[in-house]
Amino acid sequence: MTLPPDAPAAPTTDGGTPVPPLRRPLLVTGPPSAGKSTLAATLAAGRALCAVVEVDDVRALVRTGAVDPWRPGAGEGQHRLAAVQACLLASSFVAAGVEVVLVDVVRAPVAEVYRTSAATPFVVALRVPLDVARARSAGSPFTGPELEALHAESAVVRDVDAEVDASGTATEVAARVEALWAAAGAAVPTR
Repeated sequence: MTLPPDAPAAPTTDGGTPVPPLRRPLLVTGPPSAGKSTLAATLAAGRALCAVVEVDDVRALVRTGAVDPWRPGAGEGQHRLAAVQACLLASSFVAAGVEVVLVDVVRAPVAEVYRTSAATPFVVALRVPLDVARARSAGSPFTGPELEALHAESAVVRDVDAEVDASGTATEVAARVEALWAAAGAAVPTR
């Protein structure tokens, strides 16, 4: 196939190697201690140019009056605000040609933020049995009842594109999610 003379050239690296299409943003969700952050770091390390946005870090920008995101009222409002800001960051990264992985414990009140954002992330939910999450949560800030409640709540969030059993090794989980992300389509940069 011959391209018309005015067609833009396919993007290449400085060495002339074709640059693969920019992937859509990936949102990794699941209960606390499912392995979301480890997975995000592994996936980003395998990409040429990729940012990881930990939505917990975005929420932590509120220094005065911060409320745990699972608390009704102000907590849910602050979680929603952090999700909106994370989606804006994702859109900015994509517009600059940077792939992005978002990491968040997505609860039902916030799921719509991700679904309706211009970033249009591909949403993968990691699923682990509660006993695996408990074993992995040693040293986490969650109390037993909080971990159990968030685990139960995340199990019923179904507004996702794919679910992955994350009780295997980090390498196995990363391979499964990598395949799903690769098939999720290209990003559509917006300004």
